[in-house]
Amino acid sequence: MHAELIEARKPPPQPRDAHNEDVSTEVPRQSALRFTWVFLLFLTFRWLALLLLRPGGFIRDWSDFDTFLGFASLSDYGVYPFIHYWLEWPPLMPWVAVGAYQLSALLPAWTDDARLWFVVILGSVYVLFEAGNLALIYLISKHLYPVDRGDVPVLRPVWLYALLFVPLYTMLGFFDAVALFFLLLALYLVLRGQLVRSAVATGVGFMVKLIPLLFLPVAVRQLWHLAGERRAGLRDGVLYLVGVALAVLVLAAPFLLIQPAWLLAMLRSVFGRSSWETVWAVMEGYYGFGVVAGNRFDAAENTFAVHAATLPWWWISLAFLSLYAVIWVQRADYTRSHNVVALTGFTLAFFLLYSKGYSPQFLVYLLPFIVLLFPNRRGVVYSLLLTALNVLEQPIYFVLVPDARRLLLGIVVARWLILGVLTLEFAYVIWGATLRRLAAVRRYAPVALSALIGLGLVAGLPEVAQSYAQRRLREEPAAPLIGYLNTQQARTQARVLVLDDHALLRHFKPYLHTAYTLRVMGGVNLPSGVPNHALEEALGTVSQLWFVAQQVGGRPRPIPAELGSVLVRYTFAPDYQLALLARRGGSAPLPVARLTNGVDLIASAVEKKADHTLQVTLYWWAVAPPTQSYTVFTHLWDGAGQFVAGHDSFPDEGRSPTHTWRRGHVYADAHAITLPANLPRGRYTVVTGMYNYDLQRVPAYRSDGGAYPDFAIPVEELDLP
Repeated sequence: MHAELIEARKPPPQPRDAHNEDVSTEVPRQSALRFTWVFLLFLTFRWLALLLLRPGGFIRDWSDFDTFLGFASLSDYGVYPFIHYWLEWPPLMPWVAVGAYQLSALLPAWTDDARLWFVVILGSVYVLFEAGNLALIYLISKHLYPVDRGDVPVLRPVWLYALLFVPLYTMLGFFDAVALFFLLLALYLVLRGQLVRSAVATGVGFMVKLIPLLFLPVAVRQLWHLAGERRAGLRDGVLYLVGVALAVLVLAAPFLLIQPAWLLAMLRSVFGRSSWETVWAVMEGYYGFGVVAGNRFDAAENTFAVHAATLPWWWISLAFLSLYAVIWVQRADYTRSHNVVALTGFTLAFFLLYSKGYSPQFLVYLLPFIVLLFPNRRGVVYSLLLTALNVLEQPIYFVLVPDARRLLLGIVVARWLILGVLTLEFAYVIWGATLRRLAAVRRYAPVALSALIGLGLVAGLPEVAQSYAQRRLREEPAAPLIGYLNTQQARTQARVLVLDDHALLRHFKPYLHTAYTLRVMGGVNLPSGVPNHALEEALGTVSQLWFVAQQVGGRPRPIPAELGSVLVRYTFAPDYQLALLARRGGSAPLPVARLTNGVDLIASAVEKKADHTLQVTLYWWAVAPPTQSYTVFTHLWDGAGQFVAGHDSFPDEGRSPTHTWRRGHVYADAHAITLPANLPRGRYTVVTGMYNYDLQRVPAYRSDGGAYPDFAIPVEELDLP
């Protein structure tokens, strides 16, 4: 009776139309043809990018190519991975790198960059697998979307993936495209019902990188559903697991037979390494990138962490595993390709939420599932947000502003929120009827996340810019001279800084453009015979000016007489000459103090840091070089003149002892005074001076000849804390 009802509901048979039959076969044919052109463009673009671009662009070439080249070159000594040492990755790709290196060694080296042929050969392997990823996305998309319409929506995920930046960047320096290929291949084969091949693909992917193993619970869950009976589902799941294990065993067999300890060390490193670039890492106080410690030539190595773990990882792992298990057993129709793809994306996003570590290239595993299931504005927004966070993390944070820790904190929290939303998005695809109450949240999630991240960037931009400037200043060769000029704004009438050469402008302008009018005397950028109007205009209105030049061969550069007469001349490391010039009279600035050992204190700066320290920078001028090493003291006194805190050391933390000082040179000397935790509010004074080996202070005098009490030179008064 049931069969009869079903038969009665069937529509009457329609006569075959030759024209309609041609259309039904023509659209898929057009879709395949269009994909072929996209594939050729994609393959050409990726390979040319490998040849002509480099990861990091102008900022920094920071990729795993250098790491792989380093250990692959050990093969010249007969030393091979997982035979003589362990690595933090499974053996397949390290051995591919060894092969690429040996092939590259047969070609004459390119003189500008000896890495060229190694990168081209190994990178071409990445290009092939990345092209395979595009093909698999197309094939999986055909399972998800109909191809019987003229607009051919099956190509939308293909175009979106081809236009994404992160897969391209990852392919240019990391081998995650290879691991992604086997993950997508295992998924595609499951959708086609080819379970044995899918298990093999999962096992091979595991031997490339561990992440493809995350497809195992997805495959088992689908088999359980398709079997109908739990016993049959369990049997099929066990068979799939056995297939994965056999594939892994076959590939690992050579290394297990030679020396299994190296593979065991690799597995221990996975579980023993520290957290990095995640919410867990910042909770543990670590703001660096992923590093695996330990001696790779020690098969018994167990020390892989670079910082102490303070979180209960076993409990965290148990909580996430239990939650995933509860979600995993929920009923769903896994005969639908959408649900299988969504469960794979859900598993990846859920794993990244749990994972103690995250590297920017990990995003490449998640993006295909975003564009496959959301080939629309929603998917584009999620992809762009995650891409923006990746770029902010590397190279912006790690290369440009590694001191801006709140930037990394914002990045990992924002990414954690997006991953959480994506788990809900994938779950909604599978259990939409059950989760319909979340429809409103899901609807506005992309807009809310975009606004939240945008506001965070705007709010954090000043701090990031300041962090960048401070870091660049610390690495700037002219930093001592720049610091001194910043202390002279109120002490002299000079508001114009004249640079001897245009090349000096980039060293000084970013840090002094608000305090001084900077002008350039000469340089190759000014054609001969063209008047320097900017300099002429500035000189017509000043009575004093500063002049900066770089010494040549240790000799002072001549100062043009038309600039004025020299009032005082200093030499700063490494080879900068600074002179104060008078055009209409004036006198040289008086030193803060004169010491009887031949040293003048000519300037100082005190800055309160966020870590409860006072950064005191002293500028000593060696009028007559000292004949012995003196210790510099920097003390903090309270209102009664009592010692509160201090820092004593040889100048520049011992890197510039006074007996090495040269006549006429200025030495920047930094001291950090740690403030007491219970420091009461009040007025405090920072004092400084020097003492000799016998702990006798060097007499210090004011410019009027009066001695400072206790030979302690007051440099600044300030309110603390």
